[in-house]
Amino acid sequence: MDLKTELFNIYRSEDFPEYDDFMHLLEKALNLLENENSLYRPKEKYGEKFSGGLLDFCSEKKFGKEKKPVVVIPDIHAREYFLWHILNFEIELEDLNKTSASEKKSGQENEDCLISEKMSILEACQKKLIYLVCVGDIFHSELRCYDRWKEAFAEFNRGVIKSEAMNQEMLENLKVLQMILKLKLSCPETFHCLKGNHENILNEEGRGNHPFYKMAAEGEMFYQFMSEQYDDAVIYILSCLEHALPLCAVFPNLVISHAEPFFELTRSKIINYRKFPEVTLALTWTANGEAKKDSVSESIKNLLGKNCENAVWIGGHRPVKNKYGLRQNGKYVQIHNPDEENIAVVKPDRKFNPETDILRVDVEI
Repeated sequence: MDLKTELFNIYRSEDFPEYDDFMHLLEKALNLLENENSLYRPKEKYGEKFSGGLLDFCSEKKFGKEKKPVVVIPDIHAREYFLWHILNFEIELEDLNKTSASEKKSGQENEDCLISEKMSILEACQKKLIYLVCVGDIFHSELRCYDRWKEAFAEFNRGVIKSEAMNQEMLENLKVLQMILKLKLSCPETFHCLKGNHENILNEEGRGNHPFYKMAAEGEMFYQFMSEQYDDAVIYILSCLEHALPLCAVFPNLVISHAEPFFELTRSKIINYRKFPEVTLALTWTANGEAKKDSVSESIKNLLGKNCENAVWIGGHRPVKNKYGLRQNGKYVQIHNPDEENIAVVKPDRKFNPETDILRVDVEI
């Protein structure tokens, strides 16, 4: 079965994943995330020396001069339809060295030409023509399903963990999780999901996490549901997987994380995030107005070097009313609008323009 069919079957499913299949998927994904290719994900210097918290796609020595567009996915929050629309959305890819058939006939095949080609994001990701990066927060439907959360919470307080409302919530959550992991296993170099503050199955305090509650006791309800639907083994593996997610991705003109960096960050600290839990906290929980002055510009310099005037930092975490919000003198761009289905497309050869480079993926579906 090809990947698109596999993802479509998950997207349309009305059943929770079977225990053995789900555990196998979690274990495979965990093994990959803890042992990613150090060419783009440097290993930690401490502890088990697993893959570190930084994805680095900047080095010409490692990746050559050919640079790919980066598609940034904001917070998903259990919107399996959003992820499906993204994967089917067609973007325009440009190839400077591609020669058209008419040019070949006229003997111009040795000259550079600019050919544009439209291709689905999924196909482009599979063919290694783009990078696809999600900023995290794959769980919890939030305000979109406010009434459902309130209904589930009322049932939870009466001792009913697997209520009809919570079943529907968790079905959406686990469908998105399965799709994310299938994508990662099939496209390990080009698809990446960063950790957000909602990736906390244990609802723990510590290791860069805070317990989660907003409209209900979402963190505890999620945990209790998974305990009843599966068992402690699944919860343990999922917790390990969440802590194995990278925190930050860097490209020649772009940095991505879930939240605005709370303070100035260095490569070493991000790579060795398990030793520095404050780094996880700084990249997943920062509220608007909390970050230290110039934390973005100084962190960009540390990660990309001095020639980074055109670089931007893109994240989600806090909702925006329109297509985007700008912070830190325009260097930090928030793109999470929970009422729209937007992505950011960052081209390697030009400065990111949020007016033209943030696209809605649901209009053409």
